[in-house]
Amino acid sequence: MNKVWHKGLPFSPEVAPYLRRMTLVDEHREALLRLQGVWDSLALLGQMSGTATDIAQTRTAFQDLTTTLLDSLARRLHAHALARMNGRARVAIDILVRNLFERTADVGFLASDGPLCAHAGLDLADPGHAASRAALQSRFAAYTAKYSVYDDVIVLSPQGEVLARQDESIGVAGCSEAWVAAALASDAPYVEHYGPTALLGGRQGLIYARALRTPSGTKEVIGLLCLSFRLGDEMSAVFRQLLAGQDEHAVICLLDAEHHVLQSSDAWQIPPGARLQLKGERVLFAGRDYLCATARASGYEGYMGPPGWTACVLTPLEWAFEAEDDLALGEELRRLGEAIDTRQLFDVELQGIPLEARRIQRNLSRTLWNGKLRSYARTGASTGQNGAGFATTLLNEVQRTGGQLRQVFEQAIAKLQNSALAAVFDGALFQARLAIDIMDRNLYERANDCRWWALDVRLQRALAAQGGPQAAAAAAEAQQVLQHINGLYTVYSLLLVFDLQGRVVAVSDPAQAHHVGQRLEAPWVSAALGLRDPERHVVSRHEASALYGTAAQPTYVYATSLQHGGQVVGGIAIVFDGEPQFAAMLKDALPAAAGAGAQPPAGLFVTRDGRVVAGSDPRWPAGSPAPLSPAALASLSGMAAGQTLRCELDLEGMVYAAGIAMSQGYREYKRGQAASAEDVAAVLLQPLGPRMPAQAGAADAGFVPPPTQAGEHSLDIAAFSVAGEWLGLPAALLVEALEQPRLTALPNAPRALVGMLQHEGRMVPVLDLSLALYGRAADAREAPVVICRNERGESLALRVEELGPVFSIAAGQALPSPGNRARLVRGADASPHRMLTLLTAQDLWTHIGVAVEPDPVALPAP
Repeated sequence: MNKVWHKGLPFSPEVAPYLRRMTLVDEHREALLRLQGVWDSLALLGQMSGTATDIAQTRTAFQDLTTTLLDSLARRLHAHALARMNGRARVAIDILVRNLFERTADVGFLASDGPLCAHAGLDLADPGHAASRAALQSRFAAYTAKYSVYDDVIVLSPQGEVLARQDESIGVAGCSEAWVAAALASDAPYVEHYGPTALLGGRQGLIYARALRTPSGTKEVIGLLCLSFRLGDEMSAVFRQLLAGQDEHAVICLLDAEHHVLQSSDAWQIPPGARLQLKGERVLFAGRDYLCATARASGYEGYMGPPGWTACVLTPLEWAFEAEDDLALGEELRRLGEAIDTRQLFDVELQGIPLEARRIQRNLSRTLWNGKLRSYARTGASTGQNGAGFATTLLNEVQRTGGQLRQVFEQAIAKLQNSALAAVFDGALFQARLAIDIMDRNLYERANDCRWWALDVRLQRALAAQGGPQAAAAAAEAQQVLQHINGLYTVYSLLLVFDLQGRVVAVSDPAQAHHVGQRLEAPWVSAALGLRDPERHVVSRHEASALYGTAAQPTYVYATSLQHGGQVVGGIAIVFDGEPQFAAMLKDALPAAAGAGAQPPAGLFVTRDGRVVAGSDPRWPAGSPAPLSPAALASLSGMAAGQTLRCELDLEGMVYAAGIAMSQGYREYKRGQAASAEDVAAVLLQPLGPRMPAQAGAADAGFVPPPTQAGEHSLDIAAFSVAGEWLGLPAALLVEALEQPRLTALPNAPRALVGMLQHEGRMVPVLDLSLALYGRAADAREAPVVICRNERGESLALRVEELGPVFSIAAGQALPSPGNRARLVRGADASPHRMLTLLTAQDLWTHIGVAVEPDPVALPAP
């Protein structure tokens, strides 16, 4: 791929237009380039110390990694911004489409309302029918009192005259627009119209219409029912939900098929009516640059929403790539990233960057270690004094600069990994909020449906007729009404009406007619029969019900009383088809799996007391305990309405990012209610990776040599770590360190002798010092090998874990160790690892069965 150069570095073309807006990339670029400029000086220092070639190679490697790191950082900032925006765009359009699906059913049900059709067939302009007009308006008010999603209900004559409407402030006598004529002539279940219309006083509106027909016989068109949806009100609520507490600079828009703005979360930036030129992810509007993401509807129950409608999220470029700098959260994410296997979460490139950085740092450490050994060997041979010579000072400067580079790289890598982890946690929380919002909106419809249908006079008459001669005929009519309603509202498994004794009179599904005549004993039955207020309803606990499925599966049942002539005559119950509907809600809320073969995320609805209502993962079926830690369960029980929580969970060896969001209701549904054990929260579990076993003995704590004390004798020591312990050897014993040399197997050798390597034309045995001393092998993939040579010229290679400092101390600073020949060197006061064990040649060669005389550089007796 061709690269685009920016300030002296190559970047991928897709991020090049945004680089000047990516302050995080610039910060790391400046720090890295400033330190790399020091390498010119270091190359000269390397020549003076005899390590020029190795330092030049390290410089090239650091430069290549700088390019990879910064380009990766830029691409991930770009990808995370687009992913976040795409998610919000998809949610905005999908929530709207779910809502509008219910409106298509509402107009179909209301168009079959008996009193409405009866009044619509009259000449309501006749003063003699004023009472009918008032009754019709009262009917509108009764329905819209249960559904606040409509701002007007209108009935037109076949000629387009306004017969009655809820909002009488609009003084329009009629409407002759083409869509009205088309709706009157249509046999479709609904007609959807958006645009400015005289019917609404000239304003824009979204109207669902259906022709009214005579109940029987010729099915003559007698009028047109129009429901005006509160689109602006609904979208304002959606926008607030999606932008709450984050992305405060973003604008969310609803667009039509020609990309005209229908609704906007910020009319000052992107006003309704404007047309956006969408030709990619970058949009210029009113002189301002935006990053843009659009989404079409996923569809719900086969309904895709108004043709061509999309949601669009636009973020000004100056804010699109801003990264939050939460130090406490960053440290928490850093620790988590180090504790888990992130191969499932991070791609190959992101995994490879820290590995390459460590490889370069190991090579630099080995180069410096070897340079210091040579420096000490030269100064010791020529002067007989300690190795603190000029060359060593230069190498220390190389080491210091290399350490600064490493620190900048580690910070940049941590930013990369933290941002990736933070994006997962943010996504889990966002998807949990989405899931509970979808559920709240869905159950709002269920609570309203049962109250709407309780207004149907045919159902009221059917229950009032029970016990009389027309009981059977009335029950048959009720069954037809319920079946018609259930055909419109497909989210229910069963609708039924019952009398004052709780006996089932009629059901919507003929296949479940065996319920007719049965007496219902559940607590919600008596509660529903006790209701006198038509605005109230009851709902069962989420529990197994004989009315749902052949195996009495758990679900919700909504119910209210049916009244006739001012008296309660029975009740209506609607059985929510919970299993597929909750599964569809969770599916809509779940993000895609991280990649092929990756464990997919899981979504759950759980009650406040920890019972699973529904889950996308078969491990946690409805009714089972929620897979939450005791701490998470305790937090769940005390969460306020609408509160959210994010945490990490360990489940069956996998670490998950968990987002938890408590229900807060929707519109008038469940708003202001006291907390209950039946309250539901959404839990989104995004797998991060298995937790890695603790690296026991890892030498994370370095060793800082003590200050040299004055003394007659001095000792040069080369330090290294093995199994988390710091050891040292007299520098005179050491030749050089090698990086992962090729080994030849050594048959029938002791376990600690892991093979032979070729060095300076001779085969040298390799001793795994960790295995020899502590019984556990070093990681051969990263372990350096150091070459030792005794006074007889015999060579031995040692596999160690990490190379440490090469330093000088006074002989008296090497303290005797009780019970063995080793000496101990106490570290400086600031040393994380306080003690180093000084080995001798005899300690090493005895492990390969070779006895040697005491080392000529062995410590003098104190």
